[in-house]
Amino acid sequence: MSYRVSAAPGDEIVFALDKSVNQAVEQSIPGASLAVIVNGQIRLLRGYGVTKVGGAKKIDSATIFPLASISKTFASAATAMLVDRGLLEWDTHVVPYLDKIQFSDPALGKSVTLRNVLSHTTGLVPQAYSDLLENDVSYRRILSILDRVKFVCDPGECYGYQNIVYNLSADMITLAAGMDYAQFVSEQIFIPLHMQHASFGLKAFLNSENRVEPHVRVKKGYASVKPAPYYYQVPAAAGVNASSQDLAQWMLAQFGQYPEVVSDENLALLHQPAIRANQYRYRAKLDNVYYGLGWRTFDYQGITGFVHHGGWVRGIRTEMLFHPATQTGMVFLTNCETDYAREIVLEFLSLYQRYIDPASSEREVATAD
Repeated sequence: MSYRVSAAPGDEIVFALDKSVNQAVEQSIPGASLAVIVNGQIRLLRGYGVTKVGGAKKIDSATIFPLASISKTFASAATAMLVDRGLLEWDTHVVPYLDKIQFSDPALGKSVTLRNVLSHTTGLVPQAYSDLLENDVSYRRILSILDRVKFVCDPGECYGYQNIVYNLSADMITLAAGMDYAQFVSEQIFIPLHMQHASFGLKAFLNSENRVEPHVRVKKGYASVKPAPYYYQVPAAAGVNASSQDLAQWMLAQFGQYPEVVSDENLALLHQPAIRANQYRYRAKLDNVYYGLGWRTFDYQGITGFVHHGGWVRGIRTEMLFHPATQTGMVFLTNCETDYAREIVLEFLSLYQRYIDPASSEREVATAD
């Protein structure tokens, strides 16, 4: 599936991003998939390159990628649904709701809430035990030693990005919903949003005929590797597989076009800055970088209100970036580890400033006069 609409507002940003990704694939990276939405309309869905270096199978907009940490955005939305139904509260305490979880400081641990988990403000050492997960230690085993992780601040007082701890949200959602986390998200988000290719887990990814192979850098370019299994153990943190088609629908939901799935009130809450997030690879180019509930937020060159999440697992990079007020954004998925994933985010922001931001247009008119 690939389509474009010609001679319409936003053509410049659509054509520029299309050209940029096409060049990146021709010159360096194995493949990618791109979605561009302008003014609430899907303007571009396209695949580029091949699913595997040396192979002939082309990537299209239905090709499935592991989403890595973009998966986190579904956990916060699922929580919002259960809060609306009165089955959870944002400030439900992790303990004793999860009766087998213990923290190193019981007094501080008692104040850790679901909101803290989803905003990375538990106060625990950042990336707690992600290294164990990558060394094939089971999630349940890691939870049994979570009480060895120290607090670096009181809950709610500092930002510390997590994967293991973030997945406590999935455990809480499972209890509240009375069904497995993946089943709840699939039934309540994927199906109503027509995310036809979205799934959870390594098995579902491997069973898909239209999927990418991850790639890592080698001396002569890129080499394919087996999909990394470990982060699939934490579905709320990094368990989702999807295509750019699917994430285009997810972006439309972020713009309020599916209020029966995610309400305007909940979107405002999810996108609201919660804690300043200094550990962010784009921070030198951005202002007011915060984490909300499952989403990052920031300003760029005086333009406020951008919402973003990216992801990395071995051999894969993913980016989703948008501006809710103008309903404009992009999804970029690539089957390799590349700095270009960062570059296209900054390219989108520059294009947005030039062609979409009303204040920029007013400044250009004033300069011409």
